[in-house]
Amino acid sequence: MPRALLLSTFAAMASEPATSWPQILEREATRHSFAARWRGALHEQPPTAAIRVAHALEMGGPGLQAWSASWRLPGEEAPPLQLAAAAAALLAGRDGLLLLVAPASGTDEFDSGALIDADSCARMAVAGFDAETEIRLGNCGELLAAAGDCVTIERSRVQAGDALRYLVLGIKWHAPARH
Repeated sequence: MPRALLLSTFAAMASEPATSWPQILEREATRHSFAARWRGALHEQPPTAAIRVAHALEMGGPGLQAWSASWRLPGEEAPPLQLAAAAAALLAGRDGLLLLVAPASGTDEFDSGALIDADSCARMAVAGFDAETEIRLGNCGELLAAAGDCVTIERSRVQAGDALRYLVLGIKWHAPARH
């Protein structure tokens, strides 16, 4: 349910202009009986933004939270994958938290994002990866793919000349207890 909610909320937001994202977030959260909090723009580079996002998600109340970003990192790995990999390490073992980071508008060579959860780092380790080392080496895409956390995003309303924007959507819900 939380994964589907994040993906459907992303689809609703990404299909509209960025100026309407806060209202769409509120509408989608209300439709699913969740609280919503629009957090605004991320101005930090992806690894630093990951700290801010993970902290807000963990410390905030249950519900949906969202940020936007407009990173320009020529020649580097996709910014959403950098943020997702760094956040996966920060959210490791914290049940009830999910984070989706993906391009939402504009034109860019990157069309993939990631959907991470509390077990992302454990899946990375099972696949033979040390998350901290791979993040430092800039192998975020391979790392997230090994965990099965990469998502390909279809952007239906991308128009040439649009500013590149990313959406960061998080959800905190009461996860069932593990036995």
